[in-house]
Amino acid sequence: MFWPFTRNEPSLLEATKKERQEAIESLINQGTLNNGYYLMLLIATLIVTPGLLLNNVAVIIGGMILAPLIIPILSLSLALVSGNVKGMIRSLRILLFSVVITLLTSALLTMVLSQAYNVVSWIPDQITPGIYIFIAFCSGVAGAFALVKKNLAPAIAGVAVTVSLLPPVCAAGIGLALKQYSLTKNSLILLGANFVGMCVAAFIVFWVLGFLDSGQVEEKAIKKTTNEKN
Repeated sequence: MFWPFTRNEPSLLEATKKERQEAIESLINQGTLNNGYYLMLLIATLIVTPGLLLNNVAVIIGGMILAPLIIPILSLSLALVSGNVKGMIRSLRILLFSVVITLLTSALLTMVLSQAYNVVSWIPDQITPGIYIFIAFCSGVAGAFALVKKNLAPAIAGVAVTVSLLPPVCAAGIGLALKQYSLTKNSLILLGANFVGMCVAAFIVFWVLGFLDSGQVEEKAIKKTTNEKN
């Protein structure tokens, strides 16, 4: 007899050993050059930057879906939970390199485009970090669960749109190119708020799902991607 509360599979708040291993390997592998991470980031930047200049929401959303910036943030949260120092350094390096690439690409593209607009209205003049941290926190919970639970995987695209990770960096590059330094400052504040909210949320989810002892699995996954790169 079917009973709707019968547990035939692990709870959403539980992760099997297989789920944890697959999530770690997938996360580490996605943040590599061979897997097209930086290519997708570059393409997304080339889409989002004109979208911001044109104030075209559809174009901006299209670029946000492509942007893989959620990967190093989730990877950093995982490394913090497992205590893997090498994983932390790797994730921070990827994130920093991603921000620099996006900033420079966005600034150069803004200078190259024939029409330059004076204002990017997508970024508010006054930033209230608390609101953005809350939004990013909720999205970080969804993103971390979607990484581990395959039935929630389609939610990743929604998380990419909800959390404004790429547009603030692109807007910061636009601000540099147009010498609108207040725009650059506000954009980076917004990026920082989103980063904090998502990182804390993912940390909590990975901790609840039992990734505390996943350091060795993460270490093996990092070594594997390094060997494949070499």
